[in-house]
Amino acid sequence: MRVLAVETATPLASCAVVDGSGVLAEQTLRAPMRHLEWLLPAVDDMLRSLALRPHEIQGIAVSRGPGGFTGLRIGIATAAAWARSARIPLLGVETLEALAMVAGGTGWVFAALDAHRGEVAAGLYRGGPDGLLVCTAGPILAAPEVASREAAAALDGAAAGPGDPVLVVGDGLVRHRDALLAGLGGRGVVGGGHLHPRAAAVGLLGRARLLAGAQDDPHVLAPLYGRRPAVRTWQETPGGPGNPNRPWC
Repeated sequence: MRVLAVETATPLASCAVVDGSGVLAEQTLRAPMRHLEWLLPAVDDMLRSLALRPHEIQGIAVSRGPGGFTGLRIGIATAAAWARSARIPLLGVETLEALAMVAGGTGWVFAALDAHRGEVAAGLYRGGPDGLLVCTAGPILAAPEVASREAAAALDGAAAGPGDPVLVVGDGLVRHRDALLAGLGGRGVVGGGHLHPRAAAVGLLGRARLLAGAQDDPHVLAPLYGRRPAVRTWQETPGGPGNPNRPWC
């Protein structure tokens, strides 16, 4: 199965094509607030470089969050529209899982993305011999030290050895390195704040599950934001904005 993968949950956007031989191509761009203008031209350019036509894509995998509100909506809307029009299966993949897969290895990985407002979105994963992952705890949205303590508790619950190291990766390390490591009680090993989720990882994870029969309904697949948007009170009311005595058109 040839799968197109899309990752727009973070400012480092990417798209990739994977099949049974692995990753055929990937394009990446640091594109904060530019996902919409970049994504489809990048996919078109990538397919041209592979001498592929759109109808030769047989499945879609898309990063579904946690991540940025606008980027997630653009990626999922694009993937869902493609899947509907081409009548091919679609699958959403958790962004944190894709980040953990980028780290590689078969040990414990604590993937942490900076969620701003003093919080991180994080998850604890363990690599398997087939390169895929098992989620032990996540997604967790909390203050860095709280999130890493939850991961440490999950690690204990999984009967891990007391000396098992936990590789910590993701841009959550940039501002919250000390708090993340403190919460893990000395088991954390810095794996790199430079690591980001990649479409290649989304595609490899998604393809394996698509082949196993998993898929999402493109009409209802929704982003996994991690938190609700910040809104004003009037935006939460059932009526329209403005003067309630005047008709809302």
